[in-house]
Amino acid sequence: MTKVIGIDIGGTKINTCLVNEEGIILDMYTTDTQASEGREVVLNNIKKSIFAIDYKQASAIGIGTPGFIDSENGIVTFAGNITGWTGLNLKSAIEEFVDIPVFVENDANIALIAEKWIGSCQSYDNVVMITLGTGLGGAIYTKEGGLLSGAHFQGAELGHIMLHPGGNYCTCGQYGCAESYCAGPAISEDYFRLTGKRLDGKEIFSRIETDDKAMEVLKNYQSNLAYLLTSLRNIFDPDAIVIGGGIIHSKDIWWDGMIENFKNYCNKPYNIEILPAKFLNDAGVIGAAKIAFERMTNE
Repeated sequence: MTKVIGIDIGGTKINTCLVNEEGIILDMYTTDTQASEGREVVLNNIKKSIFAIDYKQASAIGIGTPGFIDSENGIVTFAGNITGWTGLNLKSAIEEFVDIPVFVENDANIALIAEKWIGSCQSYDNVVMITLGTGLGGAIYTKEGGLLSGAHFQGAELGHIMLHPGGNYCTCGQYGCAESYCAGPAISEDYFRLTGKRLDGKEIFSRIETDDKAMEVLKNYQSNLAYLLTSLRNIFDPDAIVIGGGIIHSKDIWWDGMIENFKNYCNKPYNIEILPAKFLNDAGVIGAAKIAFERMTNE
């Protein structure tokens, strides 16, 4: 059975796995990204990860990385969270020390690929995915066109839909983006705005029964997510919207209220499924493996 390597480059960790044609992870190695240390350090960490799982068993390597990705050529056209990553031909950089083909894709796109392959949206033809973590990633898949990349490899940047025009500053330089209200740090920022105290999201959600301000943060978060889902439903008319990323771990706290708000806000809340992602930490490596299987066949 053919095997490939899937690599998921995150802001804090690099996950590297050997994966078979059924999407089963056979071997895994995780190391720190050291994103602030610069391009060469991160590349060395990737190299160390590949050799740690005996890449000689693999026929190709798929990589998911943050940023705007020219997936045809393997170039990172822009990335803000890894120092020196912008402009890197990641495909060529990795192929310098391996003798198998390397394929590169945006990290949110590979999360959707994993879900479409063996995850929560296998049976849907038109899917939108958002990933809620340190940022807010997006991916769009249609039966006719596959993944949306856009004219400049910036398609499906759903975190930068204007949710509250003129509102909170976003790291992209705009004000009022969905990312600044729906990504993980937004929970802490909202609590700080209300109380002047800095707590992480987990602490805030643990206080909702005893802290009125924590409950207010939760309601704001549920409302902002529901407004975003309403826009996504009305713009793209998907069969399903899949929600993934690290914050999905706390969905028992915010999911039901989000869905209730969506049904109240949206003029057409029917004929659509809103689904939690099946794969969390493993979505990136599974999706990266899938693009390796597909693209080595086409190359």
